[in-house]
Amino acid sequence: MKLIANRRKDQVHYLLDLIGVGLLDASWPARFPPPLGERLQELLDDPNG
Repeated sequence: MKLIANRRKDQVHYLLDLIGVGLLDASWPARFPPPLGERLQELLDDPNG
């Protein structure tokens, strides 16, 4: 159901899941332009928000 809804908070939960299983790590933010990389770094720094 969540994958079909495609809501913003569900998308963030998907990123957090990828971080949780180690598919996104500290090397990823550098791959994106500054605004996006900074947002990803915030999730990596504090996944529990």
